[in-house]
Amino acid sequence: MGIKKVGTKSQTIIEKIFFLDFMKGLSTTIKHLFKRTITVTFPYEILEPTIRFRGVHGLRNVDGTEADDFMSWIKKLKIKPPEKGETRCIACKFCQAACPVPELFTIKAEKLNVPEDHPHHGLKILAVFDMDLSKCMFCGLCTQACPTDCIIHTDIYDLSSYTRRNWVLNKEMLSQIADDFIARRGKEKFDEKSKWREDQTVWPLHEEDLKIRAKLWDGNIPQLGPNYYDQSDKTTN
Repeated sequence: MGIKKVGTKSQTIIEKIFFLDFMKGLSTTIKHLFKRTITVTFPYEILEPTIRFRGVHGLRNVDGTEADDFMSWIKKLKIKPPEKGETRCIACKFCQAACPVPELFTIKAEKLNVPEDHPHHGLKILAVFDMDLSKCMFCGLCTQACPTDCIIHTDIYDLSSYTRRNWVLNKEMLSQIADDFIARRGKEKFDEKSKWREDQTVWPLHEEDLKIRAKLWDGNIPQLGPNYYDQSDKTTN
């Protein structure tokens, strides 16, 4: 039984001599061969990402641009009122609850060891805030959930490292990253109350979304999913 060829076209002598089919396949390559390159020689050349770029995270410090309800959150979660230059984080763990991979966060608050007559007796401070960016997908959900506009995305994208340990950022490192970003590009991204400018929001928010989120925030501490538990809270028999 012979093989029947269907839909094939034999090449002409001219096509065989000048490799015309081969040249057709390379037409796009040839078209761009003499155009200016659009790549950069990283790390010797660095591009500045757009302001909405979701890069390495940062933790904003108190700088006088906090939202009007900032102090109400401080009182609600019994956090020591932060001074200027201290972190805005109130250890609410909203970011961790919103994250698809909550294990990348390690957040702990501890009570101040002060006498009973001290004005800060019974209040807490943020003790640990670590992020393992090797597990992060940079979706931006944590920044959306933060009620104090503390955690943000910056324009830093170079995460190259010789060890995985360098992908874990603590609160001091995250605060420094945020300070540097705000000093460089804060006016491009935020308004005078640290809210995202309407044209720079990572996820567009509508009026109904804001009402729903405000209702969920009203005194409700988020619960983590059933597949997650905090090792520090696990009791042993």
